[in-house]
Amino acid sequence: MLSLKENVLETLKHGKPDAFVNEWEPFPQVWDPIFYYMNPVAPGQTAYNPLGTKLYWGPEEPGAMPIVNDETKVCPDVTKWREYVKFPDLDTIPFDWTQAKADAEKCRAAGKFVMVWNVTGLFESCHFLMGFEDTLCNLLEEPEAMHELIAAIKDFKVKQIQMLIDNLHPDVIMFHDDWGSKHSTFMQPDLWREFYKPHYYDIYGPMKKQGIITMHHADSFCQPIAQDMVDVGIDIWEGILPSNDIQQIKKDTNYKLTLMGGIDASIVDRRDWTEESVRAEVARACKDYHEGGMFIPVLTYGGEGSIFPGVNDCIMDEVRKQSKIYFK
Repeated sequence: MLSLKENVLETLKHGKPDAFVNEWEPFPQVWDPIFYYMNPVAPGQTAYNPLGTKLYWGPEEPGAMPIVNDETKVCPDVTKWREYVKFPDLDTIPFDWTQAKADAEKCRAAGKFVMVWNVTGLFESCHFLMGFEDTLCNLLEEPEAMHELIAAIKDFKVKQIQMLIDNLHPDVIMFHDDWGSKHSTFMQPDLWREFYKPHYYDIYGPMKKQGIITMHHADSFCQPIAQDMVDVGIDIWEGILPSNDIQQIKKDTNYKLTLMGGIDASIVDRRDWTEESVRAEVARACKDYHEGGMFIPVLTYGGEGSIFPGVNDCIMDEVRKQSKIYFK
């Protein structure tokens, strides 16, 4: 019988796993001081991150969202972004890694992967600073300034990632950047390839060189750029929505991209959820996406758990039952 880690590795290499990887079971979150520094907000709270973006975590929502309007917009003129966007010098901040290091060792002792997050990716950082409309318009109207700003954001993110690697030696790094809505990418794929794709080689490159499993969260429709994810070094696309043709993506990427998600949160994680509806959606996802492997059933959020108590426990129990059907 394979261990939790061995089962993940068999899934990633299109091998012979014993069962579905059951959501986040092998990937317990190690909360690190950089995460708390960059995301100083809790449920029900409003706060500002170090770049000046106003954040709000509303009730019954899986995470915080930026509040960007004429009063709160950090960067009202991208041609003057250097005047508005001030990146903190992370080397001068006295981060305390004690608890994170202890938590990482507990994960290792339990035979699980050490996983850390790095949230608010390159596109998300842009719209956190100036809003969606300005971000998309500026890609067309002010391409030179946008290229400069995105490169600066990339450098800031690479610094964070290297600090995570140096201090925690993680097995898995999950990087967040949503690139689309439920049914389309936020921009034409070629525009994404021009402005964002080149920088992702620099983000995922250092991870790959050190043997780290690369996980990218995008609970979006990103099917047109799935092969690009493979190109830049992504091992797992986490959060894949069922509006993507998951089976076709496996074929299009030559079974080199593990797809983690497929369970529609809008169906199961709701106030009026029922055990019957949750189990039916999990069973559907396992049936529809098991062929060819490379699939991890999970809610499409960018992290462990459900909004409503009991939903995630029901999902995990049903995944165990489905494994008995599809893995002999």
